[in-house]
Amino acid sequence: MRNLLMVIIGLGWSSLALAQSSVTFTGVVQDSVGNSMELSNVVAYHIETDRLTSYGVTNSEGRFYLKLEEETSYILRATFIGYRTSQDTIVARANDSNPFVITLKSNVKKLENITIEEEFPVVISGDTISYKADAFKKGNERKLEDVLESIPGFSVDENGEVRVQGKQVEKVLVEGKEFFEGDTKLAVQNIPAHAVDRVQVLRNFSDISPMGALGNNDDRLAINIQLTEDKKNMTFGDVEGGVGLDERYLTHANLFRYTPETTINFIGDANNIGRQAFTPRDYFRFMGGMRNMMSQSGSNFRRTDENMGFMNAQSDRALSIDTKLGASNFNYTPNKKWNLSGFAIVSAAKTNLLSLSERTYINAETVENKESLATDENQENLSGLTKFKAQYTPNADTQIAYELFTKGSKLSDDIERVSDNLSALNQIDSEADQRPFNIHQRLDIYHALDSRNIFSLEASYEYSKQNPALSFTSDLPLFSNVLPINNVNGYNFQQSKNIISNQQELVANWYYILNKTNHINARFGNSHVSQQMTSTIEQEGNSSLDDSEYKNHFDYRFLDVYAGINWRSKMGKVVINPGIYAHHYKTTDLQGDQELVNEQVIWLPEFTINYDVTSSQTIRFRYNLEARFMDIQKVAQGLVVQNYNSLYLGNQGLSNSTVHNINLNYTNYSLFSHFSLFGGLNYQKIKDNISESVNYLGLERLSTPINVMVANELMSFYGDFEKTFKRWKVSAGANLYYATTANLINQTPNQNTSFTQLYNTSLETKLMEIFTFELGYERTYNQYTSATTSNDYINDRPFFELEIKVRPWLSLLADYEYNNYRAENGSSQSIYKFLNASVIVQKEKSPWQFSVEGMNLLETEAIRRDSFSDNLVGTYAYFVQPRYFTFAVKFEI
Repeated sequence: MRNLLMVIIGLGWSSLALAQSSVTFTGVVQDSVGNSMELSNVVAYHIETDRLTSYGVTNSEGRFYLKLEEETSYILRATFIGYRTSQDTIVARANDSNPFVITLKSNVKKLENITIEEEFPVVISGDTISYKADAFKKGNERKLEDVLESIPGFSVDENGEVRVQGKQVEKVLVEGKEFFEGDTKLAVQNIPAHAVDRVQVLRNFSDISPMGALGNNDDRLAINIQLTEDKKNMTFGDVEGGVGLDERYLTHANLFRYTPETTINFIGDANNIGRQAFTPRDYFRFMGGMRNMMSQSGSNFRRTDENMGFMNAQSDRALSIDTKLGASNFNYTPNKKWNLSGFAIVSAAKTNLLSLSERTYINAETVENKESLATDENQENLSGLTKFKAQYTPNADTQIAYELFTKGSKLSDDIERVSDNLSALNQIDSEADQRPFNIHQRLDIYHALDSRNIFSLEASYEYSKQNPALSFTSDLPLFSNVLPINNVNGYNFQQSKNIISNQQELVANWYYILNKTNHINARFGNSHVSQQMTSTIEQEGNSSLDDSEYKNHFDYRFLDVYAGINWRSKMGKVVINPGIYAHHYKTTDLQGDQELVNEQVIWLPEFTINYDVTSSQTIRFRYNLEARFMDIQKVAQGLVVQNYNSLYLGNQGLSNSTVHNINLNYTNYSLFSHFSLFGGLNYQKIKDNISESVNYLGLERLSTPINVMVANELMSFYGDFEKTFKRWKVSAGANLYYATTANLINQTPNQNTSFTQLYNTSLETKLMEIFTFELGYERTYNQYTSATTSNDYINDRPFFELEIKVRPWLSLLADYEYNNYRAENGSSQSIYKFLNASVIVQKEKSPWQFSVEGMNLLETEAIRRDSFSDNLVGTYAYFVQPRYFTFAVKFEI
């Protein structure tokens, strides 16, 4: 490690020495009457090689600067939409005291005749910013993810979510058409880097033509990928196959075809090396673009999904993962009025999770509140999703769309546990399986009656079914103080549960445009949810479990009828958007012969203000009041088994929660100085929060939902800074999350607080067109406090990524991370390291690529994590995949 740092420092000094011959060339762009021209593009081409050497974008004073080699001749070009391109020949010299003046003359020709802007690295036109990919590429990009991360202000996280200047990207389009319903992860991990010509950022994005004139899409951000000319009207992509020791294998295929009328995409993947092209987390979050209508007016019906722990099946926590994926997407435009699109995704995975955990239960009686747990878990899932959409746009004033989305899966989860609570050792085996299914239909109609009146009608219907089954076998009695389980055939029992939900929504909107800067929106809607739930706990030959207290069979209905109004006004640099909604809620709970009906009226206000300080600085504030309602599982009066040591009993007397949401966001992004700074502060205060009353009997617990009187508070902060110099990019960030929650432990009030802090910084550069590296550091600090326990965990993680271009056709890649995980009180410490490396061989312009990859070269056995809930603090050791090597061949089509 020390030798590596010395090499990096030496390379840094070499880079600085090379940079000493460069100068900063400054200038001003103005129009013919001397007015400064902000956001003009200025580029410098080397006069001998005709290669783009440097570029700049003018600031509010019309100033620009370029890093150029001293005493070297360049062609300097400047452009602005609607003006003629300027071209001058210069010799690079430092000239801060006498900036070079460029005067642009108005172009009286039609805009369609101006095409020179496409040569420039950054083109700004209204709400669209277009980045020329080649101007930012380092030369080692392989997928769209790498291209985006090379552009200032862009970031891509490990889950494939894309952010631009701190704001999350909602959709990814390719040539103006949605890529798998705009899913960012599938796009960034599969679209080849060499196919990307430009990346367009679409601010205030609207895919509904009659609504575009309203300009009320401040929260929506999309990116559109423009392909290189040689990738249009032809099939392109890549195919990869590989093998390794210990029966390792990998196959992957991406095939794309884009024509003006038809788009077809195919992604195929199968491997057992831990690369998850589509994870269980992706499946459960994937809604195919279907929006929840009631949430737009402040209502929140929180339906509980049964995912049986599949969200934890991540590649960095698994001992082995074998995954398969087949996905296809199409988009067909037979004429200007019709567009047909859809996708189908099928995935399968087998995952083995092996972990050791030390748990402290938040128990008012501190005796026997600790447990050591060894878990061997095998998960299997087969999942499928389909989407079909037909859109009819007879003219610019009318748009009609119908969507049909389905998803279903077959899930199984078999777990062997050994529990040691210092007084008893128990082995518990469990089997869980279910086949959830969901179908969602939606019809949207938008019509602009005239220049002032726009109407919309949105209707949807959703059907979902969950049928989780759970069985346990134990050496020792389970829930002996609550369930009458006998040991005639061993301590075993089964639980079955069936939940059917139907949800219908209908929303009508009227938008009235008062003038260019003001419009109002009147909304009328209703949402109706009906649910049926049955559950039983059974044991062979045990009739004692036939009592009603161990069963559920009832109906639950939720109705929300609402009306509201929003006003949007633009006053110079400020846009305000206040609104208020009146909701009439009705819940009906029918269990046995007892029917409980609750009705109430709640007013939910909201307010948003956007302030554009400058063209590159924005402050946004939003407040809204939200009403949260529970689903059928919170009110079920019969006992339900949640886990090997947890029972759950619903509460028919629950009321809804109200949530005050406050969001403050700041963005400062300067193309002029290659600088970005963005951050945000979010605050929630939850009144009558639905928490739990937990009663312990040893390590077993019975939980019941309750409305707590003490308001829960949650606060989070994020901030990111990035600055790019000629060869260096420096970045730093912080994410803080603080929460206070209240519950009852053995009928005693308990206050929980958690404070999570994540800090990171990194330095990236490319030296001499040979070395590309990133050196960084990350610290995570988790503090958990309750009435009976306090735990602090720290993880320090320095890391680096390195690529060396040994020859034009030979590259060496390596990434390394060092983790020092420990409890602050010294009770535990774990140091684990990962080193991965690969060799890639590919001749210039050759479609063939050969690679050898070695993963987990240091043979690390496990990673460490910790977690906190209202009744449990735990630290976990997850065993990971052992060292392996693979040889792969890729062919670019």
